[in-house]
Amino acid sequence: MHSKTYILISFHTAELGNPDIVFLISIVLAFTFIMFLTCEILLQGSLRDHSEPNDEYVIPHGDWFEIVSSPHYLAEIVIYAGLVVASGGTDLTIWLLFGFVVSNLVLAAAETHRWYLQKFESYPKKRLAIIPFAY
Repeated sequence: MHSKTYILISFHTAELGNPDIVFLISIVLAFTFIMFLTCEILLQGSLRDHSEPNDEYVIPHGDWFEIVSSPHYLAEIVIYAGLVVASGGTDLTIWLLFGFVVSNLVLAAAETHRWYLQKFESYPKKRLAIIPFAY
């Protein structure tokens, strides 16, 4: 099995031309996978923490929800950025997909953030919409 892995890595190295690029892509893909898991943990943890049933909407909290209103959207953008890097960054279709995803999720995060601020007087004013310390 070790030789098959080596052949796969050799194929990608020959295709991309530089073993450092293959290593970088591997790191980005690993980071992307970690972001995906973080996204799942965020959604499961902050929204399902409450032991008692509640009919009212609960403001998400904990982890990245303390910094931005839609960290799950940010994690998804990072996942798609990993797809761009994994493709080598030369495929126009992947770039167009990435552009659509980013614009769609940034717009959705902005609207979600605006709704939180209008609906809840106690909503933390320091939270931003999607990008930590920027937007």
